[in-house]
Amino acid sequence: MEKPVKVLEMIAALNYGGSQAMIVNLVRTMDRDKVQCDFIVDHPEYMGMKDIVESLGSKIYIMPTFHGTNVKEIKDAWDAFFTEHPEYQILHSHSRSYASIYLPIASRHGLKTIIHSHNTSNGKGLTAFVKDMLQKPLRRKADYFIGCSKEAGEWLFGDKVVKGDRFYVLNNAIDTDRFTFDEQIRNEYRKMFGLNDEKVFIQVGRMSQQKNYLFTLDIFADYLKEDPKARLFLVGNGELREAIDQKIIELQMDRSVTVLEYRDDVDHLLQMADVFLMPSLFEGLSVAAVEAQASGIRCLLSDKCDRNVNITGLCEFLPLEKDRWVSAMKEETGLRPYTKEDIIKAGFDVKTTAKWLEEFYRSIV
Repeated sequence: MEKPVKVLEMIAALNYGGSQAMIVNLVRTMDRDKVQCDFIVDHPEYMGMKDIVESLGSKIYIMPTFHGTNVKEIKDAWDAFFTEHPEYQILHSHSRSYASIYLPIASRHGLKTIIHSHNTSNGKGLTAFVKDMLQKPLRRKADYFIGCSKEAGEWLFGDKVVKGDRFYVLNNAIDTDRFTFDEQIRNEYRKMFGLNDEKVFIQVGRMSQQKNYLFTLDIFADYLKEDPKARLFLVGNGELREAIDQKIIELQMDRSVTVLEYRDDVDHLLQMADVFLMPSLFEGLSVAAVEAQASGIRCLLSDKCDRNVNITGLCEFLPLEKDRWVSAMKEETGLRPYTKEDIIKAGFDVKTTAKWLEEFYRSIV
């Protein structure tokens, strides 16, 4: 019997939600007799999906976190890893900021290398500038290039790479069966959280500057003046968690806002809610927004998000102006549409993308 292709997924962390959950879902869906994927993380403080990954028979390796000044430590660690593990044939990096340091090391050890763009910006400020500079060499460092959209590829790799024959678009696919609306689940979860006929808003994602959670709290505070029974659920974790908690207290919204850690029942939480919020400062083709559409929920997104995410017509793109968001939040949500077939037809079902990735891995070794 032919041995499976051995792949390393450099994924940074194992958070629920977003691109990390999508990658784990792809691995779960692929034929493990044909492709065996293991994971490298450099932020072991975020390991929510550890048990899921290990249940798939995948190993998890921890590398040093890059701090900007520890380049030698990073190089030595990756070189030692590949020396100790000659069994791997492919390195697929979903992290980008310092991938130009370790991709050449993987190449020297004979691995095929893939760099994957999941975004369209690093934001603004010094940190973003440093990331931009670190990422510039990536277009010369990998064997293959993948983007969640053409726009994500153009941003990270440039037009020349995207127009070449080594660039591919891999849709941010989801398990449509999990996210398809189920009224029984909606009723169960609303009962669980003590909800009756309240209008429920939800935001899902890393609690970072990019996701603009503090703006969400501002607009919800204004909305509450019109609809004091409304509820907001924030689902995620990250460096802004403490600031979010503090602002909820300052705005005296602790009875109206519920903050939840990343968890594996986001599909049920979306069905419980009425409106999905994503006021991001920048955003690639968001997995969370695809999941929200699969549940039939109305989606309010910032106009900084990749508009290709609107695969069902449920997304409305708004400038980051408080009045515009509050006004949109007041609108009626209407009936919950069935969107599963739309998402499958658009190529966002995980079964289709997992099969493509499986065959792609096998074709390049």
